[in-house]
Amino acid sequence: MMNNLRITLTKLHSLLTELKPVLAEELSQLNRPQLNPFTLQMLSDNKSRLLSTINFYEEQRKVEESRLGMAAPYHQQPLLSSLWDNVIAIARQTSSMNMSIYPIFELQMQKASTLKSMVKQVSHRAALYGADRTSQQKLKGKAYNINI
Repeated sequence: MMNNLRITLTKLHSLLTELKPVLAEELSQLNRPQLNPFTLQMLSDNKSRLLSTINFYEEQRKVEESRLGMAAPYHQQPLLSSLWDNVIAIARQTSSMNMSIYPIFELQMQKASTLKSMVKQVSHRAALYGADRTSQQKLKGKAYNINI
């Protein structure tokens, strides 16, 4: 009976341990001067998958506790108590890492927004110069449809 709870706690610990390097890499990527959107998307997808799975096992833990009439931190069960302490320790570490990512992510979003508005301003002022050396505010050109 308690075997399911032990397996669930072990799985939670394993998933949180797997999440830690993903968060570390996300932090590393966000601290780089030039972002790689492909890598960030992969990390985000992996992080999302792990968090979803962690949430699933957290719900399973609560169901098992209810079924067994137990509650964390399981002082009466030394093995479960030890597993719970390990889960809590790594959960605190990953939570701290995730909280340190948020302000850096916000800063990167602000930089991207600023860059976007700068590009938009420049594109409104763009002009072409004609053969008579006068600028033309209206951009015009020819489009060619070439098939090979």
